[in-house]
Amino acid sequence: MVSLPRNDVALARAAEEAGADAMKVHLNVHHHASGTHYGTWPQERDTILRIRDAVGIPLGVVPGAEVIAEDHELAEMAAAGIDFWDCFLHHTPARLLRRSDMTCMMAVNFQFPLERAAHVPAVGARVIEASIVPSEEYGAPLNARDLVNYRELCANAVPTPVMIPSQRKYTPQDVPSLAAVGARGVVLGAIVTGHTVESLTACVSEFRRAIDLLALQNDELDLDLV
Repeated sequence: MVSLPRNDVALARAAEEAGADAMKVHLNVHHHASGTHYGTWPQERDTILRIRDAVGIPLGVVPGAEVIAEDHELAEMAAAGIDFWDCFLHHTPARLLRRSDMTCMMAVNFQFPLERAAHVPAVGARVIEASIVPSEEYGAPLNARDLVNYRELCANAVPTPVMIPSQRKYTPQDVPSLAAVGARGVVLGAIVTGHTVESLTACVSEFRRAIDLLALQNDELDLDLV
């Protein structure tokens, strides 16, 4: 999955052409990793609808953080073909859990007790995003402690798939290590993709090759989320 570094049609097309299985856009947040401010649904609507028209892979939305998109806005997104929403567990209002028109993906942060991952699907999560690196550590290389933490989260979340976002500046060479601890995929954001079409294309292509190679080496392993 690609987390677009900004809501942009050219970046979305590049991500799909480079091999992304899914992507997500953002609303109502200042994204720390990318340094990008994302506006409200009325402000971002036209661009997101153009992205939806431009790509043929699943498209999700982060509806906000402290401020979350309104129900009528989410209904409009679903009607327009947005496939899923992704929100931090501690930012997700109960009203959002009642929606059945989009698939639910939930992110847990560094304060979340990893042993409680088994309970996240009980509130509707079909996929868990392991955003468990503190913001002051963003961009550092993947380390063994990270892998132990991801392993604990993945083991407790079974059978719910866990995706690992690029809070660490992991590389395609780290894909086997992430798979070995139970991750079912990666969420490539600005820390690894950069902000340009050229850098995003190169990054996604390299991760696509690494994932496909791993799948060939172990045909029982399926890292595709969709």
